[in-house]
Amino acid sequence: MKGQKMNRTVLTALAITSICIGVAVARPQGIGLGLMAGEPSGLSAKVWTGPHVALDAGLGYSYYSYWWPNQGQALQVHGDVLWHTRSLTQSPDGYLPLYIGLGARVKLANEGHENYPLRIGLRIPFGLEYVFASVPVGLFFELVPIFDLTPTTGPSGNSAIGFRYYFSGSSED
Repeated sequence: MKGQKMNRTVLTALAITSICIGVAVARPQGIGLGLMAGEPSGLSAKVWTGPHVALDAGLGYSYYSYWWPNQGQALQVHGDVLWHTRSLTQSPDGYLPLYIGLGARVKLANEGHENYPLRIGLRIPFGLEYVFASVPVGLFFELVPIFDLTPTTGPSGNSAIGFRYYFSGSSED
């Protein structure tokens, strides 16, 4: 009984260590450009500044006025600093980190939304991105809680799936 409990403890510790340490797999570097679909839909860019830190930006159009009725359809620009974990996979076929970030969003509403023509908010993106080792392409998914600061304060959000092509390829972790 005591031996089984110790074996489980050792196996759990090894599993956690392997997830945290990761292995040498391809990871993105350089500049990635692509498309995102969701809220908003449009262009996505990401610049890796280090092995686990990147800057991302988006320029898109928000179609989903029924999610946040006071905001309406609008042009959105956002930018974030993202911090990534090590890869969750041990496969040499790709790199799969989780990330969390902090950034800002500016939303410019269409005509007909005179009460809320401009919204500014803080973004906290949570996501993951799979970058293939064989081709410099990343697929991502993110959920983003937002706290609007103007013209009124309150919660809102974004979510998107998308892809980016990395022009500088990848390097070994």
